[in-house]
Amino acid sequence: MYPRLLALLVFGIGLLAHTYPSYSQSNTPKAKHVILIGLDAFSSRGLQKAATPAMDKMIKGGALAPYARCVLPTVSTPNWTSMLTGVDPVQHGIYDNSWERDSPHWDPIRTGPENVYPSLLSWMREQRPESRIHFFYEWSGLSRMFEMSVVDKHFRSKSGTEVFDTAVDHFFAERPDFLFLGIDETDAAGHEHGHDTHGYYNMISYYDQKIGAFIDRLEKEGLMDEAVILITGDHGGINFGHGGRTLYELEIPILLYGKGVTAGKVLEEPYYIYDVAPTLAYFLGVTPPAGTIGRVMAEAMTPVTGKKAFVAIPHIEPKGGFINAAEVSVNLLLRQSNGSLYYTLDGSDPDSNSTPYQAPIQLKHNAALKVVNIVNGQKSRIEATEYRLATGNTKVSWKYYEGTFTALPALDTMTPIKSGKSHEISLDEISHREDQFALVFTATLNLPQDGEYLFYANSDDGSFLFINGEKLIDNDGSHGLTEVSGKIALSAGSHQLEVWYFDDFGGQDLNVSIQGPGIPKQILTEKYLK
Repeated sequence: MYPRLLALLVFGIGLLAHTYPSYSQSNTPKAKHVILIGLDAFSSRGLQKAATPAMDKMIKGGALAPYARCVLPTVSTPNWTSMLTGVDPVQHGIYDNSWERDSPHWDPIRTGPENVYPSLLSWMREQRPESRIHFFYEWSGLSRMFEMSVVDKHFRSKSGTEVFDTAVDHFFAERPDFLFLGIDETDAAGHEHGHDTHGYYNMISYYDQKIGAFIDRLEKEGLMDEAVILITGDHGGINFGHGGRTLYELEIPILLYGKGVTAGKVLEEPYYIYDVAPTLAYFLGVTPPAGTIGRVMAEAMTPVTGKKAFVAIPHIEPKGGFINAAEVSVNLLLRQSNGSLYYTLDGSDPDSNSTPYQAPIQLKHNAALKVVNIVNGQKSRIEATEYRLATGNTKVSWKYYEGTFTALPALDTMTPIKSGKSHEISLDEISHREDQFALVFTATLNLPQDGEYLFYANSDDGSFLFINGEKLIDNDGSHGLTEVSGKIALSAGSHQLEVWYFDDFGGQDLNVSIQGPGIPKQILTEKYLK
């Protein structure tokens, strides 16, 4: 925690030491209190699938951008920075989680206090030096990105509950102009349980309860009429990790609620994580520096003109993938009961003419399930998954290794810990430790005809794919779920297939797909193995 005098002194030294942008005259604040609540790994799907009565109330009384996007890569450091600076990594210079102040990727296009790109914190301190700024956070990495010297009070704990409760107590004791509240437990739940699981959604629901209690207290003390709350995430997630390029990782909600925000507004323009800082600056009465690429989400303050509504996507349980059984019962769930669900099993897009969901779907064969929620004629996003049942023979051999891996080692020279056979090339049938393991899969392709074939290796972390001993795909390295493809001309009949895979940390996933003459892109199953 920093006394105000020390903060101003350090800030002044920063101004002398660095070239700092000039600002236009600030406007009058639109709200007395501006609150940013950031839930790490809070995805668009997370908002729509979790039970969130408090945020549902905010959606009805405020404005929602249900499918805003974060920046690439979909990891925390560049995205929290973009959230509070209004620019992307090209400008602020932070590209991934390896960034440290003493080892930047490249110089930011401008610097402020502490030689980092100026954030909303220093915009406020320069333009409204009398303002009080609170910064409460769970993930220790946040403090290295921002100018803690200009903050009046900051607090960090490894407990998200303690962070939230302490932030609320200090808010009512000191009434800051701006409160930043960063929670990391939602991200930890995604890594532990998976980002499309009850464990992850229950953690969102837990913090929704805390948000609701905070709002109730604001209302009881007469502060909500002069306050604005913005809730968002730094990125989404898929399976057990993030850092890749899927929409599940890229899309985040931005929810605005409070003074001046239009009630019941579903925003239709595209929005990005770097729009958060300029929007908060608008309510705080400060002006972002020249070159800020984010913009004020002005649509949130305009009257409702269209009929667009927020229609939540359905939840599918159990999730798709390989199911080690000959039959599975699939349930379609909605967090609210006012929708009608329709589905298809052949991969086609469902609509109101498709099969209505009335009871669990009994699958005895592979299926490409797609589901849509329809409320008053408006559709949700389509939720899709594939089911591959254990109805064939185990035609894939595998060998399992453990070690400290940041890239694929020479697995062909190592002694495996165990080996076995599986139905397909994935992690679903193989028990493994949480991190730092590797696998080699071998199988014989059985192709129906001559032609050009595309193979896809989609992995978190790295993978190689070999055909007849030659490397076709190099998807190596420690990274989020990333798909790489390779094309090859093959004759009908048998060909040797080998896939190498390793997991570093933070999530693990692997699947291999095939596409070729008369074969649309699909997961490689025993159908094409000998």
